[in-house]
Amino acid sequence: MLPVEAVGGEMRGIRCWCAAALIACTPSSRLLAGGWDRADQGVDLLFDPGKLTFDVRFYDVFPTRKLTTVNGHPEAVNTVPPRIFRPSVNAKFVPFDNAACLAAYRQPFGLDSDYGSTWSQASVVVSRTLRVQELGLTCSYRKQAGAGYVRLIGGVTEDFATYHEEALRQLPNGSSIRPAIDLDGTSTGWRAGTAYELPASALRASIVYYSPLDFTVRGHLSQVPLRGNAFISTVPAFTSASLPQAVEAVFQGAIAAAWLNTVFVKWANWSVLASAPVIVSLNTGPLRAGQTLSTLNVFYRDGLSISDTVTHRLSDKLALSVAIGWDRGVATGWTDTGDAWQALGFANYRINEHLEVTGGLGVILTMPGVTDKLAQGGSFNSTSALGTTVFTHVGFRSRF
Repeated sequence: MLPVEAVGGEMRGIRCWCAAALIACTPSSRLLAGGWDRADQGVDLLFDPGKLTFDVRFYDVFPTRKLTTVNGHPEAVNTVPPRIFRPSVNAKFVPFDNAACLAAYRQPFGLDSDYGSTWSQASVVVSRTLRVQELGLTCSYRKQAGAGYVRLIGGVTEDFATYHEEALRQLPNGSSIRPAIDLDGTSTGWRAGTAYELPASALRASIVYYSPLDFTVRGHLSQVPLRGNAFISTVPAFTSASLPQAVEAVFQGAIAAAWLNTVFVKWANWSVLASAPVIVSLNTGPLRAGQTLSTLNVFYRDGLSISDTVTHRLSDKLALSVAIGWDRGVATGWTDTGDAWQALGFANYRINEHLEVTGGLGVILTMPGVTDKLAQGGSFNSTSALGTTVFTHVGFRSRF
């Protein structure tokens, strides 16, 4: 870390803009901390220098992940859809001196699996989709402490989850049905943390705790097969599951004039999500309330991510960022969610004093995986090849 005297006026120059450019890039440079995390829980916008700041980002994700064998036999199966799109809409405002609030619409968690209807295990699963949409309000208050400030952070979220799972079943009479699960529900979460910042030297250290999200989701199962050719059109059902608590630490500091370095470390308690039974909620035909019809198993372990981002201000208008990171896989044998490595490049361009544009390109490599579901009572084992995910990011920030 360079002393403030060595950086001088140049450091003060990067505080309000280069640091702001870094904030614009770093939410998408975080790794996932495993599981269904989509790396959009951060509160960095609270530190933006504007009194009123609007931030909108769009992510286009193009994943590739294939199974190479199923139950010991060669079988090439795509396991993910070709494209995933998600937005992130954020607004920071200052209600009074030394306070800041962040209102946000995000999609912090999600799952997209699409095996197709022609693979050997289509009777077990064809596709799975989880969508979690979040409305949040997070506020902070800072108090001077020596040459810097101590900031207290707290907030609440309301999260809306929908889950869809589908299979393909052939009946003895030659016809086919598509058994499906459709569930939805809400959960209220909270976050709390603290930060210390030295604006004169672009130094910031923060730690934030994110509470678990406890869902009880309700809905129905459709085309539930019985014996022979019989099936039930609709069965009301429910399940309960938690998305994990997490802790994220961020350290940002200048490493030279017009250069900033940011380190992220995130832990997420994915081991809380092991198995979620889908239970009949009302007597329907021969099915009794309380009967388990299906189970969502993942048997995850806790996730851990570490990433480092370096930002350089090339001019008064342009800053570039490069990030690398590692994500420890959460798989324990039921899924193939292995370790992942990530590399990203981003640019932030200031059009004028009120408007900035950000854009970037990144790639994530997910290591080959092996599942052993048969040993745990599942329907099949599989191996998967190296997975690649390419994604683009375009964002706009308006500051007043």
